[in-house]
Amino acid sequence: MEHKRIGFGCALSPTIFHQALGGKSQAQRVIFETFKPAVLRTLMGLCHDRELARDLAQDVFIQAFRKIHQIRDPQAFGGWLKQLTIRTALAEFRRQQPQISNELPDIADTSWHNMADWLTQLDDIDRLISQLETQERTIVWLFLGEGYSHEEIAELMQQPSATIRQRYRRALIKLYTFLNEEQHD
Repeated sequence: MEHKRIGFGCALSPTIFHQALGGKSQAQRVIFETFKPAVLRTLMGLCHDRELARDLAQDVFIQAFRKIHQIRDPQAFGGWLKQLTIRTALAEFRRQQPQISNELPDIADTSWHNMADWLTQLDDIDRLISQLETQERTIVWLFLGEGYSHEEIAELMQQPSATIRQRYRRALIKLYTFLNEEQHD
């Protein structure tokens, strides 16, 4: 039995790709319908705001069809679109928020490394993560939800990887605290 790839891993027909490259709206519609769920899922995971996610998805596809000529291999489209999706969301977050200082005090507790294990097993992870600030939520989502390394997130967010690690650790501590407060209520 053949395994069908989903999300950003969907196979894109070279014919559809080349038609979209040529500006054919029907081919662009096929690409949009194929990748829309993955783009929206990623954006919802990053921003937890349905309307903002829809607006950003529109921006992503507009940019994608404008820049599609940058891709040489149709099979690379999904990965390229995923990067474009994340970069579009991060650009929006940078535009919305004032720059925060990169100077963070060190947190001595090293148990944060294991905190991600319990977090990924929770049933209501979306609701819990939505309590974080945008930048914290973005880092947690990219690391746990999308599988990016701290170094990759640092590059995407244009910040030192040590800063990303600190913010990730702080976000996990906050999540753990939120969860403990809920269980004691």
